[in-house]
Amino acid sequence: MERTIEVLVIDDEPSVADALKMILEDHSYEVVVAVTGREGIEQARRQRFDVTLTDMRLPDMTGVDVINAICQENLCDSVILITAYGTPETIVTARTCGASSVLAKPFRPSDILEEISSLLIARGVSGGIHRSSPLTIECG
Repeated sequence: MERTIEVLVIDDEPSVADALKMILEDHSYEVVVAVTGREGIEQARRQRFDVTLTDMRLPDMTGVDVINAICQENLCDSVILITAYGTPETIVTARTCGASSVLAKPFRPSDILEEISSLLIARGVSGGIHRSSPLTIECG
């Protein structure tokens, strides 16, 4: 029997956070949403997540700051930065701080599901059901 995969979504845009939550829950993931970087870091301190998704622009800090804190404290093994502002410098900085990957907005649900699945497979973790969906998540 496969265990439930737990995902932390950190995004201050309700439409994006709700869409990610809906998509991931529809694919059998357990999802917790935080709307600020600090709230996300506190959630990660209270509960071990398999994957964390964080937006780059948050009201209180950057996604890179979140990644740095989560990785320094070893709170999560896989952290994905999602951003509409993915410059090469941002990508390098995020990866240097410990991001497993960087996804550019807008993205399709299949993009995020495939990325999570590949990260979990690489770590030898299984769980969740993955189906493709034509929906695209836009920012703003």
